[in-house]
Amino acid sequence: MRLSYIDGNDLLKGVKAGCIKLENNREKVNLLNIFPVPDGDTGTNMYLTLRTAVREGEKNYENPLGQIAKAISRGSLMGARGNSGVILSQVFRGVARVLEEKEQADALDLASALKSGSETAYKAVMKPVEGTMLTVIRETAEACEKAARQDSDVVATLLAGIKAGYATLEKTPDMLPILKEAGVVDAGGQGFLLFLEGLLEGLAQEKEIPLDSYQEEQLLSREERVRKAVVELEFQYCTEMLLKGEQLNPEEIKSHLRPLGDSIVVIGGDDNMVKVHIHSNHPGEVLETCLQWGSLSDIKINNMLEEVHEHLKNWGEVKQNAEFDKEIGVVAVAGGEGVVGILKSLGVDAVVEGGQTFNPSTEDLLNAYNKVNAKSIIVLPNNSNVIMAARQAGDLCDKDVRVIPTKSVMQAIAALMVYEQMGDIDQIYEAMLEEIKNIKYAEVTYAVRDSSINGLDIKEGDAIGIVEDEIELTADNAAETVEKLLAKMVESESQLITVIYGSDVTEEEALQVQENIAEIYPDCEIELYHGGQPYYNYLISVE
Repeated sequence: MRLSYIDGNDLLKGVKAGCIKLENNREKVNLLNIFPVPDGDTGTNMYLTLRTAVREGEKNYENPLGQIAKAISRGSLMGARGNSGVILSQVFRGVARVLEEKEQADALDLASALKSGSETAYKAVMKPVEGTMLTVIRETAEACEKAARQDSDVVATLLAGIKAGYATLEKTPDMLPILKEAGVVDAGGQGFLLFLEGLLEGLAQEKEIPLDSYQEEQLLSREERVRKAVVELEFQYCTEMLLKGEQLNPEEIKSHLRPLGDSIVVIGGDDNMVKVHIHSNHPGEVLETCLQWGSLSDIKINNMLEEVHEHLKNWGEVKQNAEFDKEIGVVAVAGGEGVVGILKSLGVDAVVEGGQTFNPSTEDLLNAYNKVNAKSIIVLPNNSNVIMAARQAGDLCDKDVRVIPTKSVMQAIAALMVYEQMGDIDQIYEAMLEEIKNIKYAEVTYAVRDSSINGLDIKEGDAIGIVEDEIELTADNAAETVEKLLAKMVESESQLITVIYGSDVTEEEALQVQENIAEIYPDCEIELYHGGQPYYNYLISVE
């Protein structure tokens, strides 16, 4: 098949097919992630970014090529998640810049657009590293440009680019030693080439491509989806609790709760305690039903209809005056009820849910910035894979947004110790930047896949210790990992050790860890907090 040019519908069809290709292969891309930790994975982040891009493009399907390209760029910009998603959004931004005034694009136009996308992506990264998806995109674009000068066929041009891209992808382990040690190619580069393959397959098909799981909500905006949820909300109250008893049978409990609602989850680690979750219109009956098996604790009842209306109110709210409640507000990214409580107690105005395993989008962050009624915003991303999206959202915001590049909640807590809501933004920002240099931080989690890194042979399920974004050690269990990490971190002048334990750690286990630490380091003050963060058993800092 030969194509002399493409129009707007061709581009939209191709990007849609690329999105589907990546959706079907995202686990393949996720498995290429270097660090075997539960975190926002590259394949998932790129797919979610593309899905938002397609949604925005479809709203403009009747428009010419240039406007569709611009809409796709806008969608990817707002939906970007993780570093790979932000880079992909910058590629679309550069592509749209070249196609903006066009109704059709030939092979040379597309090659020039890809080159522009590559250049835009490079400029968006503060310190570009060769051997990453940036290199793969650049080499792909250059091969497309060379091919387009020799043959006017769009298909041949893209095939040449994909071929060159894969040749470069195979070389990425030679460019980055950490890839070679892990025995993988660059995940972002692989994701980009899968997308480009899907795009080419979409152009080659005459019929419209079904969007599978994406189809259902493709034309709904966020507000429309929430309004739809109000109409369809059959059960109003989300009810959760811990049920303690003897010989508890989750299936028996489920069968008794089934007539009272939906979204029923009953899980537990042993026969004596289970966590119960259900959506119901009669939370009192749920509690009474569960009491027959034992005692209840940690009871939470949320009115989901109220929450939905509050979201709608926030989305529709327009501030009529320019007065701000404070000079400087703070937005942070975090997960876990306890962690959120700690951050808010230290002055954080809005916490965006996310971090490990789920990176918030640019739009999620931008909405949080706009919601805080302050002249300037300081942002604490608390994850290395959220920093780029936080900065991108700042570029889209009318307020003065400053991003502190925190990679851990522990750094955020340190920075908040010198935060002031009134004062000179430059001075406060610099003080917070300086403060994060004064602590050492670490995390304890588990390996989600086999890997070799930093000389460690890691097996799935191993407890692993991470010091300032580097995997330093493995151990048999989380408690042992804490002690091994502290042996590397504590020095003679250290005075304070702070430990925040996660959702998979019991209070008894955490207290035992605190007791053990106190015996080993009698001259240090030990502070222990319940964070409730998922996946990461312990967050640690030493000052």
